[in-house]
Amino acid sequence: MSKFKIVNRIIDGKNVEVEIGHNTLQYVLINRLTGMRFFGTKKHKLKIKNSIKKARIKNLKDKGFSDEEIEKFLDEIVIYKWRIFTESSFNRYIKVIKRFCKYLKEKFQTSHLTMFEAEKYIQEYIDVREARGLSADTLNTDLSALCKVFGRRTIEFRHPPRHGAHLKNDPTKYNTETGETTRDVGVTTGLRRRELAHLKVDDIKFIDSETVHIFSIGKGGKHNRTVLKGIVAVAKLKEYISRAEKTGNDFLLTKAEARVPDGLHYCRAMCAQNTYYAVLQDMENDPAKRAEYIQKIKDEFKRCKRKLKENLDKPYRLRGYNREAALSIGKPIVYDRVAAMYVSLFILHHFRTNTTILHYLVK
Repeated sequence: MSKFKIVNRIIDGKNVEVEIGHNTLQYVLINRLTGMRFFGTKKHKLKIKNSIKKARIKNLKDKGFSDEEIEKFLDEIVIYKWRIFTESSFNRYIKVIKRFCKYLKEKFQTSHLTMFEAEKYIQEYIDVREARGLSADTLNTDLSALCKVFGRRTIEFRHPPRHGAHLKNDPTKYNTETGETTRDVGVTTGLRRRELAHLKVDDIKFIDSETVHIFSIGKGGKHNRTVLKGIVAVAKLKEYISRAEKTGNDFLLTKAEARVPDGLHYCRAMCAQNTYYAVLQDMENDPAKRAEYIQKIKDEFKRCKRKLKENLDKPYRLRGYNREAALSIGKPIVYDRVAAMYVSLFILHHFRTNTTILHYLVK
């Protein structure tokens, strides 16, 4: 006996046959997504080396496989595509699935659609969301979540491109009086919202009068070390530590300060920009410092057991949409890779300059 059945529904004035399953669609999709959790594992460890990938492609072509068959085969062996590495991504995807299931429930008057039936309406759902004026970031997140759970690829669907250097609403419009301290700590340290909320006094180590290290657990469970330079940063953190100790609080911020709706990611971007221009100025004042910063970058890559693949002597130039967007808001279109990589390693912990420049320096 088949676990699916066909029922008739009137959709947009037409009689449509719909495949119905025993379990609710939301139950099936969430179970499937839950099986993809891979928290605490680093994505790059699951990636296949380019040399191995090329060898496999050549081997398959020699055996007479078509390009479509080879592409499908590669998708199956690149297992990191079908894994979720952070709890925040998992929770975001769950919300997308619930909205998608709610949309289909209203459309078909049932919660029991099969995956095969629901998959037909991914493009329609994205189009409806786009018509509501949602941002390219939101639409890409929606599509990524749906493609992940249905085993599809985003390039199979029409969706607006997402650019790094794009204009956003005023990030200061949500600033609150309660969040004044939180914003100040955010601009000083460059930590994410969750990292700020969990920042303890003992996580802050003063190296000397102008250097402080902050140890935190970042996205994906990564153990990060943020390196802050300057007398001002040291003085501010000592002031906030003193305040916490007086109130007997182990955490640098109070619970109320940690939960403010303010634009804390914008504060992270401000810290990145301040550090970038400080490093740039330092190298301009003393050209010998450039070699020192390059050595620090190499040492950090070695400490984290990663390979430095970028040519630090080559400037990073914005092109296309990103170039026009940067010019429209008065931002530079050429960036120093040494200063950008320093920010990426010691403030943002991304290990690449493109993300640092497009999402933090061009704001």
